[in-house]
Amino acid sequence: MPRVFRYRARNLSGRLVRGRVEADSRSAAVLLLREKNLFVVDIKPESGPVLDLRKLLGLKIKTRDLAVFCRQFATMSEAGIPLLRCLHILVQQTENRSLRRVLEDVLAGVQKGRGLSEALSAHRDLLPGILINMVAAGEVGGTLDQALGRLAVHFERENELREKIRSAMTYPLLVAGMAFLAVIALLIIVVPIFVDIFNQMGAALPLPTRILIGVSSFLTRYWYALPIMLGALFLGARRLLATEGGKRVFDQMLIRLPVFGALVQKGVVARCARTLATLLRSGVPLIKSLETVEKVAGNTLAAREIAAARESIREGERIAPVLSNSRIFPPMAVNMIAVGEESGNLDDLLEKLALFYEQEVEAAVARLSSLVEPFLIAGVGLVVAFIALSIYLPLFSMAGAMQGGAMPGSMP
Repeated sequence: MPRVFRYRARNLSGRLVRGRVEADSRSAAVLLLREKNLFVVDIKPESGPVLDLRKLLGLKIKTRDLAVFCRQFATMSEAGIPLLRCLHILVQQTENRSLRRVLEDVLAGVQKGRGLSEALSAHRDLLPGILINMVAAGEVGGTLDQALGRLAVHFERENELREKIRSAMTYPLLVAGMAFLAVIALLIIVVPIFVDIFNQMGAALPLPTRILIGVSSFLTRYWYALPIMLGALFLGARRLLATEGGKRVFDQMLIRLPVFGALVQKGVVARCARTLATLLRSGVPLIKSLETVEKVAGNTLAAREIAAARESIREGERIAPVLSNSRIFPPMAVNMIAVGEESGNLDDLLEKLALFYEQEVEAAVARLSSLVEPFLIAGVGLVVAFIALSIYLPLFSMAGAMQGGAMPGSMP
């Protein structure tokens, strides 16, 4: 039975290359590499399957790493460097470990005579469909360097939009995190001091104080349960969202949110429009392009509507009529798609549509970050006020009782 060997070898120019090769034995692997003009420096059987956290959590390789990979690949391809040589260089200089392992497998597959897109398609769990389909179209049309260049632009713009959203929301999230830790510290450190005072006085405590003491006692005794509960909640939510029904319910709730819903909707429209425009410009057929857009839409409602549009195209109809009653794609987007279909410039209009909604998302995120901050401060203030009120209410009651008991004794 063939085994997989990981090797380090030098080529005819003396450069050190790394990769994997499949052979029946170690000696057979060395001979196979020698036939490819590679002189083995080190070779050993690959260990058993390693737990990949990305695969376990269902995560794909980051858009930033894909943008760098496509840009480097496109530059070398345009310079006329052979495919195998490009893959060798990319394996050596790729920093992302998951992407490096994928490229090593792709390199081994290409060395065995497989096509680049075929080798990439074996890693659909980590690579987006747009990358595989556009590489396949570039191979068929002999325009691989152009396809890689368009992919680089696509991933760079997508990463730029995500970075702007992340940077705009970093400060509110940081404030929320620090406020949460401060409240936990108050409940675990400060409140127990007052609990001892209340117990010594033996006074009847109001309801807010009893609630506060109950929460504080639970966190003090079972503080370790908090991270366990948060972790269980996170994993449970991920498992629920991994199901079709759970993801559909979550997407419906997300779209209906007062402020965030419009932001999510615009982001989905921008992503779908840019992906479809990039695929069409690279020569990918419309039905195949819609299949890819359906997978990368990131929203089950949008994916369902795109699937309906794809079926209508199979029957000889157009996209726009199917999307006319869409809950995701607004009338402006539908009308621009209709004009693009009638004029034959669908890819250009989709590119403009994507740019418009990306700008809308950036502006909405900027406004949202400025709106979240005062609400966040108000929420923190209410929590702190509740804690302070719960602590001082018994003190005020005790002070009033002591003053009322002292007044009759002072009478002559």
